[in-house]
Amino acid sequence: MISNLSYIHPGARVGVNVTVEPFAYIGDNVEVGDGSWIGPHATLLEGTFLGKNCRIFPGAVIGAIPQDLKFR
Repeated sequence: MISNLSYIHPGARVGVNVTVEPFAYIGDNVEVGDGSWIGPHATLLEGTFLGKNCRIFPGAVIGAIPQDLKFR
């Protein structure tokens, strides 16, 4: 189920049985594998690849630089 309150870029590829919750954002050149769940307010930025049956939790940002640049 894909919420009509989410945004999926036309260049994104979304597999079968994927759930996209309200206010999620899926950018260009993103691939979401079959059976994945994208939580509300999650952001998948350009170039992100998710395999099958992944869970992206509410508010997560995937594909951006880390907020803590000192983390190794």
